[in-house]
Amino acid sequence: MKKLLTLMLLALCMPFVACSDDDDYNADTAISAYEPLPSDEYRMVKSVNISKIEKGREYTFYYSFGYDAKNRIKAINGDIKSYTVRNNRIYELLINYTTDYLFTDKKDLKVVYNASFDYPAYPDWNTSNGSTGIGTFNENGTLLRFGPFDCEYSGITLTKAYFDNGRVYTLQRDRDNNLSGYLCDSLDNAIVSKLNIYKYSSHLNKTNVDFSALFGNWVVERDIAGNENWLYPRYQLAAFDMLGTRSRYLPEGEWTLDNKGCPVKCTLPSGLIVTIEYVE
Repeated sequence: MKKLLTLMLLALCMPFVACSDDDDYNADTAISAYEPLPSDEYRMVKSVNISKIEKGREYTFYYSFGYDAKNRIKAINGDIKSYTVRNNRIYELLINYTTDYLFTDKKDLKVVYNASFDYPAYPDWNTSNGSTGIGTFNENGTLLRFGPFDCEYSGITLTKAYFDNGRVYTLQRDRDNNLSGYLCDSLDNAIVSKLNIYKYSSHLNKTNVDFSALFGNWVVERDIAGNENWLYPRYQLAAFDMLGTRSRYLPEGEWTLDNKGCPVKCTLPSGLIVTIEYVE
C-alpha cells in the first residue's frame, strides 16, 4: 500500500514538474520540422463551441486556440460543462483544461495537459490531473511516434499505427482522401472492423483545423489513455495536421458557410451544434 501511495503521488506531481522544466521555452523562436498549413490559404480558427441539450440539461464544450509567431498551435484552452453519475445521481461537472504544445530540438514534440474537475454542488469532490505526451517528427514534419504508438506513412498519408499494447490500426480513406474508417488488429487477430463509418459533406475544408479529427474520426488518438472521449480531448494531433494528410472535406452535417466559404455553424447528425470563430 505504501508503494502504491508513493506512485500515485509521483503521478500527480509529474505535470507540474514537466512545466517547470520548460520555463525557458520560447514558442515564437522554437524551430521544428513540423510546419502548419499556410494562413493565407487556410483560415485560422480562433475557437470552437459544441453544445447540446439532453433531457433538459445543457452540455457545452468550448475550445479556444492560441498560436505562435509561425502560426503553429501553441495552446488549447478548454471550458466544458457536462454531467456525471455518482451514487446513482446526476451531478454537474465543470472541466477547465489547458494543453500546451512545445516544439523542441527541431524534431521533438511535448504536449502538456493539465485539467481541473469541479463539482459545483459538492466542492469536496473537486480534483485535478494532467499528463505529458512526447513525440518525434520525421523530416516531413509528421509524427513518427507519439506516446504509445508508432506511425507508418505512404508519403505523408498515415496508413497504420502500431501501439505498444500490440494493437494495430489500419486507416481507410474514401476516394476524396477523407478518413472514412479503420480496422483494428491485436496480435494478428482482428478485433474491430469499422469501415465506411465516417461520412463527409461536399464542402471543402478551408480552415487550419481538420474537423474530422476534432470530431473524433481519427481513432488512433482516442486509443491514448485518457483521450478516449473526443469531447474531452487531451491531445489534438491530427486536428493540426501532425499526423499527415488531412480529410479534404468537412464532415457530414448541416453546415453554414460565410462569404469566404468557411464554416461558421453546423448541426451534426448526432444533434450537436457547432459554432466557429476565426482569427481576424
